[in-house]
Parts: sequence; structure tokens; C-alpha cells
Amino acid sequence: MSKLFAAVLIAVLSAVLIASPTMAAPANAVASPLGFVLLVENPGVIGGATIGGATIYDGDRLRTQERETMRIRIGAGQIFLRQNTAAHVYALPNGYSASLDNGTIVASSGEGQTFQIVADGVTIHPANAQAASGQIAMIGANQLILTGIRGTLEVEMGGKVNTVEAGNSYRLEVESEDQGQDQQPPRPMARGRRNYLWIVVPAVAAVTGYVIWRALVSPCTP
Repeated sequence: MSKLFAAVLIAVLSAVLIASPTMAAPANAVASPLGFVLLVENPGVIGGATIGGATIYDGDRLRTQERETMRIRIGAGQIFLRQNTAAHVYALPNGYSASLDNGTIVASSGEGQTFQIVADGVTIHPANAQAASGQIAMIGANQLILTGIRGTLEVEMGGKVNTVEAGNSYRLEVESEDQGQDQQPPRPMARGRRNYLWIVVPAVAAVTGYVIWRALVSPCTP
């Protein structure tokens, strides 16, 4: 009986030792949610509104159709997509980044957090750790309109940095650095480099941005 018990014990121990590496191996990591949809207005039905809840993950593409808008919560910040807008969203260590493909996006961050919007090679982000928000609209080929809504924003491209204070709007015309120099031989080092023209937009655009910000921060039950 003792020999039989020893044989069974050895078999059990052998099975445990063989299975141990598999049991100790970590399971495939599950992607952490980046945020979630708060509200989709007019989702295919004029005058309709649907409370969201869909989970947003790093790298997801967000898109709205005609007469449709979408509001997304990411941490203490929010993203508001106006109609006919598409953007990819990504996680940042202390906030989020959105790459605007087309349309108009409003981005906000809470105090101590940040966001980054990339549109046509231009990068927009808060200038400091204070709560900030801004609206970025692609209005045509290589043309953007940026409205500061809250706090101070920084606009960067090709080593050039400008700041936008709340209530101010600018039209950014993105162009190659050597554009307008067609009669001169192209410079290899300048090829592909881009810059932008900084043009003040009338105050009415800033008022529109402020209205959108108020809608963005209004209470909404997820």
C-alpha cells in the first residue's frame, strides 16, 4: 500500500510541476478603456438623441455623420465632435491625444491633465497644467480655424510656437516653407517642411466656440 501511495504522490507532483510554468504565465493583457461615449445626438434620426455608454479604447476612430454630434468623456476631460467629423484618439500618460482627419472637434482637459490635438501637421495642447479647452476646425485644404475657449493653448509646427488665449480665434493656413519660391531651385533640406500663416479671425468665431464649450461642460448622466 505504501508503494502505491508513493507512486500516486510522485505522479501528482510531476503533473503539478509540469503545469506550473503554464499556470504562472500571465494571461493576455486586457486593454484598459480610454473613455466612453456620453451622448450621441441625432444618431441617424433627425431630432433624436441617444445616451451613450460605448467604451472607447486607445487607437479607436470616432466619426459623426451629417446632423450628428458626439460627446466623449476621457478622464476629467471631454471631446465633442461636431457633424461630419472623424478623428482617432490615443492615450497619453496624463490625458489623451486626438488626430483630426476632418471636421470640427472641441477638446477639454481638467486641471492637472492635458490633451493634444493634431490636425494637418499642427499640434495644439494646453500651455500649462490649468484646465483648458479649444475648438479646431478643418475648413478646407490646409486651412484650420482655432478658437481658444478656456485657459491658454500652445500651437506648434516646424519649431514655431504661438499661444492662443481664451476668447481669441485664428485661421491657420498651412503651407510648405518654400511655397512661393517656384522660380528658385528647390532646396533638398527644406523639402517636406511646412509652416503656417497666423491670421486673426473676427470675434464672432470665438463666441461660437464659447457656446460649444458651455454645451461641452453641461451636466450629462452617462
